[in-house]
Amino acid sequence: MPVPNDDQEQLLNLLPCLDIPSSFSKPDAEADGAISSLQEWKRQAELKLNQLRELLSRTTTDTVNAGENPELPLDKQAEVVARVAAFDGEGTWVTPGSRAAAIDILKTYDATSVPLLRQILSKHVKPIFQANPHPYVNLSTGRKLARAAGGPLAAQDYYESQTWKTHPGLPNLVSWCIRNIKTESWEDLWHLIVPPLMTLLDDYEASYKKCGAELVLQMLNSVPRSVLQRTGIGSLLRTSLSNALTQLKREDSPALIRAAIPASLKLTLHTTDPGSMERFDQLCALLGDGIIGSIWLYSSLDLPALQASVDALPPVLDALGIGCVRYLKALVPQLVYPLLPSSPLDRSWQIASLRALGCVIDLCAPRMHRWKGRVIEGVGKAWVASLDAGSTDEQTLLLQSELIVICQKLAKACPSVVKEEYAALLAAEHDVFEELLSDIVSQPQCKAQSS
Repeated sequence: MPVPNDDQEQLLNLLPCLDIPSSFSKPDAEADGAISSLQEWKRQAELKLNQLRELLSRTTTDTVNAGENPELPLDKQAEVVARVAAFDGEGTWVTPGSRAAAIDILKTYDATSVPLLRQILSKHVKPIFQANPHPYVNLSTGRKLARAAGGPLAAQDYYESQTWKTHPGLPNLVSWCIRNIKTESWEDLWHLIVPPLMTLLDDYEASYKKCGAELVLQMLNSVPRSVLQRTGIGSLLRTSLSNALTQLKREDSPALIRAAIPASLKLTLHTTDPGSMERFDQLCALLGDGIIGSIWLYSSLDLPALQASVDALPPVLDALGIGCVRYLKALVPQLVYPLLPSSPLDRSWQIASLRALGCVIDLCAPRMHRWKGRVIEGVGKAWVASLDAGSTDEQTLLLQSELIVICQKLAKACPSVVKEEYAALLAAEHDVFEELLSDIVSQPQCKAQSS
């Protein structure tokens, strides 16, 4: 039996209170004159979610004790989830309390139910995005179109009157659906997921592109490789993610970079075979054209964007392996630069660069002898600067630890540095470099390798 009518009516009366005001879709939603009203709405929304959680809990307990089926009809379940899932994620309208209540409520539903997911996507997501169809996606099948629907100016029309942006909770709802789709269910729901995902990913605002890249990452956890290839959406995603790395010099660019690089990497690993030329070419395009050729070339003065790219770099290097040697002329100078006195002093950037540099040394050990002088210069100057700062804060100590690791890795890749460069530094300034190098020089295996 369904939920009793009086409880069902009370539950449904709570749902309109959870409709998120379109004001929250503005980047500075809480910086304008309406801040007090928005804060009050957030407080009320948290109270309503808690009431909804208690009502569902009480109703479930009462109906189970009575031997009845506690579930609402499917369309009502979808209506509840569509409202509540908007609070399961990030957003200026979300508070810790409202998110906790939302998660508890959503646990009471069979999130992997194809009928429920189809009802949510077809009735609460698709109608909102229909006014702005993606020009390269067939809305009926979720397949890539050979040419833009609507002709050459379709993309321009696509960006006009984006009514979906007045529904700020939509990305969280789409995310909830994607995270709960099982591998075997993608075929049934594909045409309902791809249009909103591609609309977000190809939007002109970096914040929405970031949401789209995060959805791609979530999708790749369960979507079959065959579906991506057969529908052509895999290649469309690759192009969109590549374009995302050119959205630079914007406030949201660092967050977009942190999402787009892992998504692009995961897409390549998911859709290509290990050791194939196709995988190698795509990884080279990501590193050479995306990171080095776009971010590093055009954002050389944008420290947050540079750091974001360096933070995301190690997994890309690991995937490319020894193939990184073709990029040493770009990688080593860029990763050593933050260690030099002429660079902006930013401990987190230095630490991220050292970790990426460690990957380069490990993967490109046969060629590192050509770059050992540049690496030792940067490490030595950064070490001296950290000592001169006289600071013992956590970041400085972590930096010094990473500098020691780099020296160890370089000694393993180029054993001659122990007897030559390291020994020379200790001879010249033993007290300064003792902690950095003494343990390495004194190791028996290092002595044996260098002799």
